[in-house]
Amino acid sequence: MSESERAATIRSAYEAYSRGDFEAVLALLDDDVRWHPPPDALEPQPLQGREAVRDYLAPNLFDEQRAEPEEILEQGDRILVVARTKIRGTASGVEIEETNFHVWMVVDELAVRFEIYSDRDQALAAMRGNGGA
Repeated sequence: MSESERAATIRSAYEAYSRGDFEAVLALLDDDVRWHPPPDALEPQPLQGREAVRDYLAPNLFDEQRAEPEEILEQGDRILVVARTKIRGTASGVEIEETNFHVWMVVDELAVRFEIYSDRDQALAAMRGNGGA
């Protein structure tokens, strides 16, 4: 089964992110996007707006940030991406590699909400509209 156009667009955002092309990712976000970092992030508070996300994505603590989609599921206006993420600290050189679950809400071809989960069941519940950050 081929991937939908919307899922292919989201996949291309991950490719852009991994290349360091954050502007390509930002172009897919609504001006008023609601962005929820993982609960264990250094700054776990939700962000509001494209400019806040731009500041968040800037590679200030990491000299490498990559995310590779392993699976993409769609339900209505929501897309769940199972992503293998890798970061490397600029000062420490410490590498962290893990699987995260990203839930995107896409309306009129722009992401209006993005949530990161470490638990697949929580992410699936959010994708189905039964929870969320």
